[in-house]
Amino acid sequence: MRGIGRGRCGRGGTSYGRENFQGRGNFGATSQPHIQTGRVSDASVEMGQPSNPSQGPLQIGRVSTNSLQIPSLETQSSRNVAEPVHCSPEAENCAISSSNKKRGRGRGRGKYKSKSLEVKTKCGGKIKITIPDDIDRVVGSGARDIVNYCSLIMRSTISFQDGNWQKIVLKYGEVMWLKVKDKFEVCSGMREHRFQAFVISTMQRLFRAWKARLNIMYSKYNTNEERLSHRPEDVELEDWKYLIRYFGSPEFKVASERNKRNRDHQIIKHTYGTKSFAEVEESTRNPITGELDTPDKVWEIQHTRKDGRGELVWLDSQSQQIHGQLQEVVAQQQSEDIEHPMTRDEILSSVVGERTGYVRGKGYGKKPPKKSNIQQANIEASVSSAIDIVRQEMQAEMDRKLQEEREQMASELRRNMEIELERKLAEERQHANEERQHANAETDKRISLEVEKKMHEQFASFLTRMQQQQQQGQGT
Repeated sequence: MRGIGRGRCGRGGTSYGRENFQGRGNFGATSQPHIQTGRVSDASVEMGQPSNPSQGPLQIGRVSTNSLQIPSLETQSSRNVAEPVHCSPEAENCAISSSNKKRGRGRGRGKYKSKSLEVKTKCGGKIKITIPDDIDRVVGSGARDIVNYCSLIMRSTISFQDGNWQKIVLKYGEVMWLKVKDKFEVCSGMREHRFQAFVISTMQRLFRAWKARLNIMYSKYNTNEERLSHRPEDVELEDWKYLIRYFGSPEFKVASERNKRNRDHQIIKHTYGTKSFAEVEESTRNPITGELDTPDKVWEIQHTRKDGRGELVWLDSQSQQIHGQLQEVVAQQQSEDIEHPMTRDEILSSVVGERTGYVRGKGYGKKPPKKSNIQQANIEASVSSAIDIVRQEMQAEMDRKLQEEREQMASELRRNMEIELERKLAEERQHANEERQHANAETDKRISLEVEKKMHEQFASFLTRMQQQQQQGQGT
Protein backbone atom coordinates (compact mmCIF):
# COMPACT_ATOMS: atom_id res chain seq x y z
CA MET A 1 0.00 0.00 0.00
CA ARG A 2 1.29 3.37 -0.92
CA GLY A 3 0.94 5.96 1.78
CA ILE A 4 2.30 9.14 3.18
CA GLY A 5 5.23 8.27 5.43
CA ARG A 6 8.07 9.68 7.37
CA GLY A 7 11.18 8.22 5.77
CA ARG A 8 14.25 9.97 4.53
CA CYS A 9 12.13 12.94 3.48
CA GLY A 10 10.62 13.37 6.95
CA ARG A 11 7.00 13.28 7.91
CA GLY A 12 4.93 13.92 4.85
CA GLY A 13 7.24 12.03 2.47
CA THR A 14 6.11 9.12 0.34
CA SER A 15 6.23 5.68 1.89
CA TYR A 16 4.71 2.30 1.37
CA GLY A 17 2.87 0.49 4.09
CA ARG A 18 0.40 -2.35 4.28
CA GLU A 19 -2.95 -1.79 5.77
CA ASN A 20 -6.35 -2.66 4.49
CA PHE A 21 -9.32 -3.30 6.65
CA GLN A 22 -12.84 -4.42 6.09
CA GLY A 23 -14.50 -2.88 9.04
CA ARG A 24 -17.95 -3.14 10.38
CA GLY A 25 -19.19 -0.28 8.22
CA ASN A 26 -19.62 -0.18 4.46
CA PHE A 27 -15.99 0.50 3.71
CA GLY A 28 -16.02 -1.69 0.63
CA ALA A 29 -12.35 -2.65 0.91
CA THR A 30 -11.14 -6.20 0.64
CA SER A 31 -8.31 -7.22 2.91
CA GLN A 32 -5.16 -8.32 1.16
CA PRO A 33 -1.95 -10.04 2.30
CA HIS A 34 1.01 -7.90 3.27
CA ILE A 35 2.92 -6.88 0.20
CA GLN A 36 5.80 -4.53 0.88
CA THR A 37 6.53 -3.17 -2.56
CA GLY A 38 7.72 -0.35 -4.71
CA ARG A 39 5.55 1.73 -6.97
CA VAL A 40 6.26 -0.02 -10.21
CA SER A 41 6.13 -3.70 -9.46
CA ASP A 42 6.43 -5.99 -6.55
CA ALA A 43 9.85 -7.56 -6.33
CA SER A 44 9.15 -8.90 -2.92
CA VAL A 45 7.26 -12.00 -4.05
CA GLU A 46 9.13 -15.02 -2.81
CA MET A 47 9.93 -17.43 -5.60
CA GLY A 48 10.61 -21.14 -5.53
CA GLN A 49 9.38 -24.12 -3.59
CA PRO A 50 9.79 -24.15 0.19
CA SER A 51 12.90 -25.94 1.26
CA ASN A 52 12.85 -29.29 2.94
CA PRO A 53 12.75 -28.78 6.74
CA SER A 54 15.20 -31.60 7.22
CA GLN A 55 17.94 -29.95 5.19
CA GLY A 56 20.73 -27.93 6.66
CA PRO A 57 21.81 -27.25 10.24
CA LEU A 58 19.85 -24.02 10.59
CA GLN A 59 16.39 -25.17 9.47
CA ILE A 60 14.27 -23.55 12.17
CA GLY A 61 10.96 -24.09 10.49
CA ARG A 62 9.40 -22.14 7.68
CA VAL A 63 9.71 -18.44 8.35
CA SER A 64 6.14 -17.20 8.50
CA THR A 65 5.10 -14.18 6.48
CA ASN A 66 1.89 -12.75 5.25
CA SER A 67 3.36 -12.36 1.79
CA LEU A 68 1.95 -13.80 -1.40
CA GLN A 69 3.94 -16.92 -2.20
CA ILE A 70 4.36 -18.02 -5.81
CA PRO A 71 5.94 -21.45 -5.30
CA SER A 72 6.57 -22.29 -8.93
CA LEU A 73 7.47 -18.89 -10.36
CA GLU A 74 11.23 -19.13 -9.97
CA THR A 75 11.23 -22.67 -11.33
CA GLN A 76 9.10 -21.64 -14.30
CA SER A 77 11.26 -18.62 -15.03
CA SER A 78 14.59 -20.39 -14.61
CA ARG A 79 14.96 -20.67 -18.39
CA ASN A 80 14.41 -16.95 -18.81
CA VAL A 81 16.73 -16.01 -15.94
CA ALA A 82 19.44 -18.29 -17.23
CA GLU A 83 19.55 -16.40 -20.52
CA PRO A 84 22.46 -13.92 -20.60
CA VAL A 85 21.95 -10.18 -20.59
CA HIS A 86 23.24 -8.96 -23.92
CA CYS A 87 24.88 -5.60 -23.68
CA SER A 88 27.75 -3.82 -25.30
CA PRO A 89 31.25 -3.96 -23.77
CA GLU A 90 31.09 -0.21 -23.35
CA ALA A 91 27.97 -0.53 -21.17
CA GLU A 92 29.54 -3.22 -19.01
CA ASN A 93 32.76 -1.25 -18.59
CA CYS A 94 30.67 1.79 -17.74
CA ALA A 95 28.82 -0.22 -15.09
CA ILE A 96 32.07 -1.38 -13.51
CA SER A 97 33.78 2.01 -13.54
CA SER A 98 30.67 3.80 -12.34
CA SER A 99 30.32 1.38 -9.46
CA ASN A 100 33.96 1.76 -8.50
CA LYS A 101 33.62 5.52 -8.42
CA LYS A 102 30.48 5.35 -6.33
CA ARG A 103 31.51 2.75 -3.87
CA GLY A 104 35.22 2.49 -3.31
CA ARG A 105 34.47 0.05 -0.53
CA GLY A 106 33.57 -3.56 0.19
CA ARG A 107 30.64 -5.41 -1.19
CA GLY A 108 27.07 -4.58 -0.33
CA ARG A 109 27.52 -2.24 2.61
CA GLY A 110 25.22 0.46 1.20
CA LYS A 111 24.81 3.74 3.02
CA TYR A 112 24.58 2.22 6.49
CA LYS A 113 28.01 1.31 7.86
CA SER A 114 27.13 0.38 11.48
CA LYS A 115 29.65 2.90 12.84
CA SER A 116 27.45 3.92 15.76
CA LEU A 117 26.73 0.26 16.53
CA GLU A 118 30.44 -0.56 16.57
CA VAL A 119 30.94 2.22 19.10
CA LYS A 120 28.12 0.87 21.27
CA THR A 121 29.45 -2.69 21.17
CA LYS A 122 33.16 -2.04 21.54
CA CYS A 123 34.99 -4.12 24.14
CA GLY A 124 32.62 -7.02 23.53
CA GLY A 125 29.46 -5.31 24.75
CA LYS A 126 26.03 -6.15 23.38
CA ILE A 127 23.00 -3.97 22.71
CA LYS A 128 19.99 -5.02 24.75
CA ILE A 129 16.72 -5.16 22.84
CA THR A 130 13.11 -5.80 23.83
CA ILE A 131 10.81 -8.13 21.85
CA PRO A 132 7.29 -8.31 23.32
CA ASP A 133 5.77 -11.78 23.65
CA ASP A 134 2.76 -10.93 21.51
CA ILE A 135 4.49 -9.39 18.48
CA ASP A 136 7.48 -10.28 16.34
CA ARG A 137 9.00 -6.81 16.44
CA VAL A 138 11.68 -5.03 18.46
CA VAL A 139 10.53 -2.01 20.45
CA GLY A 140 12.47 0.55 22.41
CA SER A 141 15.87 2.14 21.95
CA GLY A 142 17.55 -0.75 20.12
CA ALA A 143 14.86 -1.27 17.48
CA ARG A 144 16.52 0.71 14.69
CA ASP A 145 19.96 -0.69 15.52
CA ILE A 146 19.06 -4.34 15.04
CA VAL A 147 16.96 -3.74 11.91
CA ASN A 148 19.73 -1.71 10.27
CA TYR A 149 22.35 -4.25 11.29
CA CYS A 150 20.27 -7.17 9.99
CA SER A 151 19.98 -5.32 6.69
CA LEU A 152 23.72 -4.70 6.57
CA ILE A 153 24.60 -8.32 7.33
CA MET A 154 22.06 -9.64 4.84
CA ARG A 155 23.22 -7.36 2.00
CA SER A 156 26.91 -7.98 2.60
CA THR A 157 26.50 -11.77 2.77
CA ILE A 158 23.98 -13.11 0.28
CA SER A 159 23.91 -13.33 -3.50
CA PHE A 160 20.71 -13.06 -5.51
CA GLN A 161 22.00 -15.84 -7.72
CA ASP A 162 21.48 -18.31 -4.88
CA GLY A 163 17.74 -18.34 -5.57
CA ASN A 164 14.80 -17.82 -3.24
CA TRP A 165 14.97 -16.95 0.43
CA GLN A 166 14.69 -20.54 1.64
CA LYS A 167 17.81 -21.48 -0.31
CA ILE A 168 19.62 -18.37 0.92
CA VAL A 169 18.79 -19.24 4.54
CA LEU A 170 20.08 -22.77 4.10
CA LYS A 171 23.35 -21.42 2.72
CA TYR A 172 23.98 -18.30 4.80
CA GLY A 173 21.45 -18.36 7.64
CA GLU A 174 23.74 -19.69 10.36
CA VAL A 175 26.53 -17.24 9.51
CA MET A 176 24.19 -14.23 9.43
CA TRP A 177 22.49 -15.27 12.68
CA LEU A 178 25.78 -15.61 14.56
CA LYS A 179 26.89 -12.14 13.44
CA VAL A 180 23.70 -10.58 14.79
CA LYS A 181 23.84 -12.66 17.97
CA ASP A 182 27.35 -11.33 18.58
CA LYS A 183 26.00 -7.76 18.78
CA PHE A 184 22.56 -8.09 20.40
CA GLU A 185 20.81 -9.83 23.26
CA VAL A 186 17.16 -9.89 24.33
CA CYS A 187 16.36 -8.37 27.72
CA SER A 188 13.32 -10.54 28.41
CA GLY A 189 15.28 -13.79 28.38
CA MET A 190 13.74 -15.01 25.11
CA ARG A 191 14.93 -18.47 24.16
CA GLU A 192 17.67 -18.51 21.58
CA HIS A 193 15.71 -20.36 18.90
CA ARG A 194 12.95 -17.72 19.04
CA PHE A 195 15.49 -14.91 18.79
CA GLN A 196 17.08 -16.70 15.83
CA ALA A 197 13.69 -17.07 14.12
CA PHE A 198 13.06 -13.34 14.65
CA VAL A 199 16.41 -12.42 13.07
CA ILE A 200 15.83 -14.65 10.04
CA SER A 201 12.26 -13.41 9.50
CA THR A 202 13.47 -9.80 9.80
CA MET A 203 16.16 -10.43 7.20
CA GLN A 204 13.57 -12.05 4.93
CA ARG A 205 11.37 -8.96 5.14
CA LEU A 206 14.37 -6.71 4.42
CA PHE A 207 15.42 -8.97 1.53
CA ARG A 208 12.00 -8.60 -0.07
CA ALA A 209 12.02 -4.82 0.41
CA TRP A 210 15.50 -4.64 -1.10
CA LYS A 211 14.38 -6.56 -4.18
CA ALA A 212 11.38 -4.25 -4.49
CA ARG A 213 13.60 -1.15 -4.49
CA LEU A 214 15.94 -2.74 -7.01
CA ASN A 215 12.97 -3.47 -9.24
CA ILE A 216 12.06 0.23 -9.12
CA MET A 217 15.57 1.09 -10.30
CA TYR A 218 15.28 -1.55 -13.02
CA SER A 219 12.02 -0.01 -14.24
CA LYS A 220 13.48 3.48 -14.58
CA TYR A 221 15.32 2.50 -17.75
CA ASN A 222 14.10 1.09 -21.03
CA THR A 223 17.08 -1.01 -22.13
CA ASN A 224 19.36 -3.49 -20.43
CA GLU A 225 22.38 -1.42 -21.47
CA GLU A 226 21.02 1.56 -19.53
CA ARG A 227 20.17 -0.63 -16.56
CA LEU A 228 23.61 -2.19 -16.56
CA SER A 229 25.30 1.20 -16.75
CA HIS A 230 23.25 2.37 -13.75
CA ARG A 231 23.96 -0.55 -11.46
CA PRO A 232 22.99 0.11 -7.80
CA GLU A 233 26.04 0.62 -5.64
CA ASP A 234 25.02 -2.10 -3.16
CA VAL A 235 24.68 -4.86 -5.79
CA GLU A 236 27.50 -6.80 -7.42
CA LEU A 237 27.72 -6.82 -11.20
CA GLU A 238 26.85 -10.50 -11.61
CA ASP A 239 23.93 -10.15 -9.21
CA TRP A 240 22.64 -7.13 -11.13
CA LYS A 241 22.85 -9.06 -14.40
CA TYR A 242 20.89 -11.87 -12.78
CA LEU A 243 18.24 -9.43 -11.52
CA ILE A 244 17.91 -7.80 -14.93
CA ARG A 245 17.08 -11.21 -16.38
CA TYR A 246 14.85 -12.00 -13.42
CA PHE A 247 12.84 -8.75 -13.53
CA GLY A 248 12.47 -9.09 -17.30
CA SER A 249 11.06 -12.62 -17.21
CA PRO A 250 7.39 -12.99 -18.27
CA GLU A 251 6.53 -14.91 -15.10
CA PHE A 252 7.78 -12.10 -12.88
CA LYS A 253 5.83 -9.52 -14.87
CA VAL A 254 2.62 -11.54 -14.42
CA ALA A 255 3.17 -11.73 -10.66
CA SER A 256 4.01 -8.02 -10.54
CA GLU A 257 0.79 -7.06 -12.32
CA ARG A 258 -1.20 -9.24 -9.96
CA ASN A 259 0.39 -7.54 -6.96
CA LYS A 260 -0.38 -4.11 -8.43
CA ARG A 261 -4.04 -5.06 -8.60
CA ASN A 262 -3.88 -6.22 -4.99
CA ARG A 263 -2.41 -2.91 -3.90
CA ASP A 264 -5.25 -1.04 -5.54
CA HIS A 265 -7.50 -2.45 -2.79
CA GLN A 266 -5.23 -1.20 -0.01
CA ILE A 267 -6.62 2.24 0.71
CA ILE A 268 -5.62 2.75 4.35
CA LYS A 269 -2.48 4.89 4.60
CA HIS A 270 -0.05 5.43 7.45
CA THR A 271 2.61 8.05 8.16
CA TYR A 272 5.52 6.18 9.72
CA GLY A 273 7.29 4.64 6.75
CA THR A 274 9.65 1.87 7.84
CA LYS A 275 9.01 2.43 11.54
CA SER A 276 6.89 -0.45 12.79
CA PHE A 277 3.49 0.00 14.37
CA ALA A 278 4.86 -1.78 17.43
CA GLU A 279 7.54 0.92 17.81
CA VAL A 280 4.95 3.67 17.39
CA GLU A 281 2.70 2.10 20.01
CA GLU A 282 5.61 1.56 22.41
CA SER A 283 6.61 5.23 22.05
CA THR A 284 3.28 6.19 23.66
CA ARG A 285 4.07 4.33 26.89
CA ASN A 286 3.92 6.56 29.97
CA PRO A 287 7.35 6.40 31.67
CA ILE A 288 5.77 6.75 35.12
CA THR A 289 2.73 4.48 34.95
CA GLY A 290 4.02 2.18 32.22
CA GLU A 291 0.63 2.36 30.45
CA LEU A 292 0.23 2.66 26.68
CA ASP A 293 -2.04 5.22 25.06
CA THR A 294 -5.51 4.00 24.14
CA PRO A 295 -5.94 2.34 20.71
CA ASP A 296 -7.75 5.35 19.26
CA LYS A 297 -4.87 7.69 20.13
CA VAL A 298 -2.28 5.28 18.72
CA TRP A 299 -4.36 4.98 15.54
CA GLU A 300 -4.45 8.78 15.23
CA ILE A 301 -0.67 9.02 15.53
CA GLN A 302 -0.18 6.37 12.84
CA HIS A 303 -2.62 7.79 10.27
CA THR A 304 -2.34 11.58 10.49
CA ARG A 305 0.23 14.16 9.49
CA LYS A 306 0.65 17.88 10.02
CA ASP A 307 -0.11 20.27 7.19
CA GLY A 308 1.63 23.55 6.48
CA ARG A 309 -0.28 25.25 9.32
CA GLY A 310 0.74 22.59 11.84
CA GLU A 311 -2.73 21.05 12.03
CA LEU A 312 -3.33 17.31 11.98
CA VAL A 313 -4.74 16.01 8.71
CA TRP A 314 -6.07 12.50 8.11
CA LEU A 315 -4.47 10.70 5.18
CA ASP A 316 -7.77 9.15 4.11
CA SER A 317 -11.41 9.27 5.14
CA GLN A 318 -11.58 5.61 6.11
CA SER A 319 -8.79 6.01 8.67
CA GLN A 320 -10.74 8.91 10.19
CA GLN A 321 -13.93 6.83 10.26
CA ILE A 322 -12.14 3.95 11.98
CA HIS A 323 -10.71 6.41 14.51
CA GLY A 324 -14.20 7.64 15.39
CA GLN A 325 -15.42 4.08 15.96
CA LEU A 326 -12.37 3.31 18.09
CA GLN A 327 -13.10 6.38 20.22
CA GLU A 328 -16.64 5.14 20.84
CA VAL A 329 -15.50 1.67 21.90
CA VAL A 330 -12.73 3.04 24.14
CA ALA A 331 -15.14 5.51 25.79
CA GLN A 332 -17.64 2.70 26.35
CA GLN A 333 -14.99 0.49 27.94
CA GLN A 334 -13.83 3.31 30.22
CA SER A 335 -17.27 4.53 31.30
CA GLU A 336 -19.05 1.27 32.05
CA ASP A 337 -18.39 -1.01 34.99
CA ILE A 338 -17.28 -4.03 32.97
CA GLU A 339 -16.16 -7.15 34.76
CA HIS A 340 -13.95 -8.33 31.89
CA PRO A 341 -12.91 -5.31 29.78
CA MET A 342 -11.73 -5.79 26.20
CA THR A 343 -8.02 -5.96 25.45
CA ARG A 344 -6.34 -3.51 23.08
CA ASP A 345 -6.36 -6.06 20.26
CA GLU A 346 -10.01 -6.91 20.90
CA ILE A 347 -10.96 -3.22 20.72
CA LEU A 348 -9.16 -2.90 17.39
CA SER A 349 -10.66 -6.12 16.01
CA SER A 350 -14.16 -5.04 16.99
CA VAL A 351 -13.82 -2.05 14.65
CA VAL A 352 -11.60 -3.16 11.74
CA GLY A 353 -12.65 -6.80 11.77
CA GLU A 354 -10.67 -10.00 12.01
CA ARG A 355 -8.72 -12.03 9.54
CA THR A 356 -7.09 -15.43 9.84
CA GLY A 357 -3.31 -15.17 10.11
CA TYR A 358 -3.19 -11.40 10.39
CA VAL A 359 -4.10 -8.79 13.00
CA ARG A 360 -5.41 -5.71 11.23
CA GLY A 361 -4.10 -2.37 12.35
CA LYS A 362 -0.96 -3.83 13.99
CA GLY A 363 1.33 -4.02 10.99
CA TYR A 364 3.96 -6.65 10.25
CA GLY A 365 4.92 -9.00 13.05
CA LYS A 366 1.66 -9.21 14.97
CA LYS A 367 0.23 -12.70 14.64
CA PRO A 368 -3.17 -13.79 15.93
CA PRO A 369 -3.31 -17.00 17.92
CA LYS A 370 -3.77 -20.09 15.77
CA LYS A 371 -7.04 -21.99 15.93
CA SER A 372 -5.26 -24.94 17.51
CA ASN A 373 -3.77 -22.59 20.10
CA ILE A 374 -7.20 -21.05 20.73
CA GLN A 375 -8.73 -24.50 21.14
CA GLN A 376 -5.89 -25.51 23.41
CA ALA A 377 -6.35 -22.29 25.39
CA ASN A 378 -10.10 -22.97 25.67
CA ILE A 379 -9.41 -26.52 26.86
CA GLU A 380 -6.85 -25.26 29.34
CA ALA A 381 -9.30 -22.59 30.49
CA SER A 382 -12.03 -25.22 30.97
CA VAL A 383 -9.65 -27.52 32.82
CA SER A 384 -8.39 -24.61 34.87
CA SER A 385 -11.97 -23.61 35.69
CA ALA A 386 -12.83 -27.17 36.72
CA ILE A 387 -9.67 -27.35 38.81
CA ASP A 388 -10.57 -24.05 40.46
CA ILE A 389 -14.06 -25.36 41.28
CA VAL A 390 -12.64 -28.57 42.77
CA ARG A 391 -10.01 -26.57 44.61
CA GLN A 392 -12.67 -24.26 46.03
CA GLU A 393 -14.78 -27.23 47.12
CA MET A 394 -11.77 -28.91 48.70
CA GLN A 395 -10.81 -25.65 50.35
CA ALA A 396 -14.34 -25.23 51.73
CA GLU A 397 -14.31 -28.81 53.06
CA MET A 398 -10.90 -28.29 54.61
CA ASP A 399 -12.04 -25.02 56.16
CA ARG A 400 -15.10 -26.76 57.60
CA LYS A 401 -13.03 -29.58 59.08
CA LEU A 402 -10.50 -27.14 60.42
CA GLN A 403 -13.28 -25.12 62.02
CA GLU A 404 -14.71 -28.26 63.63
CA GLU A 405 -11.28 -29.28 64.88
CA ARG A 406 -10.67 -25.78 66.21
CA GLU A 407 -14.01 -25.79 68.04
CA GLN A 408 -13.35 -29.27 69.43
CA MET A 409 -9.88 -28.28 70.57
CA ALA A 410 -11.26 -25.10 72.13
CA SER A 411 -13.92 -27.12 73.99
CA GLU A 412 -11.38 -29.62 75.26
CA LEU A 413 -9.08 -26.80 76.23
CA ARG A 414 -11.84 -25.08 78.19
CA ARG A 415 -12.75 -28.34 79.94
CA ASN A 416 -9.13 -29.08 80.81
CA MET A 417 -8.66 -25.55 82.05
CA GLU A 418 -11.75 -25.84 84.25
CA ILE A 419 -10.55 -29.15 85.69
CA GLU A 420 -7.11 -27.74 86.30
CA LEU A 421 -8.59 -24.64 87.89
CA GLU A 422 -10.77 -26.68 90.22
CA ARG A 423 -7.80 -28.81 91.20
CA LYS A 424 -5.72 -25.78 91.96
CA LEU A 425 -8.56 -24.20 93.94
CA ALA A 426 -8.95 -27.39 95.98
CA GLU A 427 -5.24 -27.50 96.65
CA GLU A 428 -5.24 -23.87 97.67
CA ARG A 429 -8.22 -24.38 99.98
CA GLN A 430 -6.57 -27.40 101.57
CA HIS A 431 -3.33 -25.51 101.94
CA ALA A 432 -5.19 -22.57 103.47
CA ASN A 433 -6.95 -24.85 105.95
CA GLU A 434 -3.69 -26.47 106.92
CA GLU A 435 -2.07 -23.09 107.43
CA ARG A 436 -5.06 -21.90 109.43
CA GLN A 437 -4.97 -25.02 111.64
CA HIS A 438 -1.26 -24.64 112.11
CA ALA A 439 -1.72 -20.97 113.00
CA ASN A 440 -4.47 -21.84 115.46
CA ALA A 441 -2.30 -24.48 117.10
CA GLU A 442 0.57 -22.04 117.41
CA THR A 443 -1.76 -19.45 118.88
CA ASP A 444 -3.18 -21.92 121.42
CA LYS A 445 0.29 -23.00 122.38
CA ARG A 446 1.42 -19.42 122.81
CA ILE A 447 -1.64 -18.59 124.89
CA SER A 448 -1.09 -21.66 127.07
CA LEU A 449 2.50 -20.66 127.66
CA GLU A 450 1.46 -17.12 128.53
CA VAL A 451 -1.20 -18.36 130.96
CA GLU A 452 1.20 -20.79 132.58
CA LYS A 453 3.79 -18.07 132.88
CA LYS A 454 1.28 -15.71 134.50
CA MET A 455 0.19 -18.39 136.91
CA HIS A 456 3.80 -19.09 137.90
CA GLU A 457 4.40 -15.40 138.41
CA GLN A 458 1.25 -14.98 140.54
CA PHE A 459 2.05 -18.11 142.58
CA ALA A 460 5.58 -16.89 143.20
CA SER A 461 4.24 -13.51 144.24
CA PHE A 462 1.79 -15.20 146.61
CA LEU A 463 4.51 -17.29 148.19
CA THR A 464 6.63 -14.20 148.62
CA ARG A 465 3.84 -12.37 150.40
CA MET A 466 3.18 -15.40 152.65
CA GLN A 467 6.82 -15.59 153.62
CA GLN A 468 6.88 -11.91 154.41
CA GLN A 469 3.80 -12.21 156.60
CA GLN A 470 5.32 -15.18 158.49
CA GLN A 471 8.48 -13.30 159.12
CA GLN A 472 6.56 -10.33 160.41
CA GLY A 473 4.59 -12.56 162.77
CA GLN A 474 7.64 -14.15 164.25
CA GLY A 475 9.23 -10.80 164.82
CA THR A 476 6.39 -9.57 166.92
